[in-house]
Amino acid sequence: MPAPIKTAILGTGIGVHHLHWPLLKSLPSYFEVTTILERKQTGVAKALTGGTVKVVATLDEVINSDVELIIVATSDDTHFEIIKKILNAGKQHVLGEKPLTYHAAQSAELQELAKAKGRVLGVFQSRRFDGDYLTAKKLIENNTLGSVTSYEVFYSFYRPASVAFEGAAPPEGDVHWKDNPALNRGNIYTIGAHTIDQIYTLFGMPDKILGRTWSVRGNGVQDSFEATFIYPPRPGTHIPLCARATTNLMSPVDPQLRFVVKATKGAYVKYYEDNQWYALQRGEANADTYGTEIKEHWGTATLVQPDGSFKNEVIPTERGDYRQVYRELASAIWANDPSKNSVQVSSVIQATELIELAHKSAKEDRYMFKGKDY
Repeated sequence: MPAPIKTAILGTGIGVHHLHWPLLKSLPSYFEVTTILERKQTGVAKALTGGTVKVVATLDEVINSDVELIIVATSDDTHFEIIKKILNAGKQHVLGEKPLTYHAAQSAELQELAKAKGRVLGVFQSRRFDGDYLTAKKLIENNTLGSVTSYEVFYSFYRPASVAFEGAAPPEGDVHWKDNPALNRGNIYTIGAHTIDQIYTLFGMPDKILGRTWSVRGNGVQDSFEATFIYPPRPGTHIPLCARATTNLMSPVDPQLRFVVKATKGAYVKYYEDNQWYALQRGEANADTYGTEIKEHWGTATLVQPDGSFKNEVIPTERGDYRQVYRELASAIWANDPSKNSVQVSSVIQATELIELAHKSAKEDRYMFKGKDY
């Protein structure tokens, strides 16, 4: 195996604390984090790393260092310009947090720039490696449920305006960027970048798109959304496939729904979120149980029997593994071959186009039609 890849992380937000830092530290044969960019130099990076890495205040310091890979985990609105600057320098490979950009055209520009500069551009679509999603995907691809007619993915919370964002109030006088409508395009981008991406990965481009967005917290950010995608009937049914992604921040449900898949021979219902985020918080990235789910949280398939009766079967949740994003990225960098990433930028561009179209549908209060609007 080649030497570990010298890596810098841009940002010190919750995603770095709960995802990138513990994931990278769990793969010492693949990555060596040497640098963290912390613009305000408030000591957050030092506290996180125990003072084991260099902390810098400017992007130029990172680009002009000997790091080989830069993880861009800054606020979503900054991704395009930062990644463009890194790639134009031509020295480092890049992994961009999701959403890679707010616009499919910008992501396409970055893809072409990376290709021209001979650098690998990856995207942290970690929830393609959620155990619950992998389970639903397996049931669909194995035809266990028959031809799918309805696919719903939920990522909802109960987080009214009285609850501080992500569990902690910002410093007095500050507004978290996710609560600032000038910086945050809404959860159709931040969360839809996962759930709508999953729909695209399963089913591709739809025939019709209908979106709806609204604000629960009352701060101008469209924090809740529904995006519906209509596809032609799948083999074995005359019913068009309806795929829907939903996020609602006023969802007082316990446990929260995750998936409802209905098909001609059965259905699959799943509650509870993939627990990798929480396992990483607990420092369990290399535990034997990482990515697994307790039996009490497994989903249920209802299967139609030959006599027309129903049989319920508890379905073990597939093992998820966010580390796979990084393992593939390392292989791509060592070989300088982006095709080794299963998360291809081209697929992210298409999923971003779906998000943009659903957002446009919400603003114009109408369907978007294939062949007319896209």
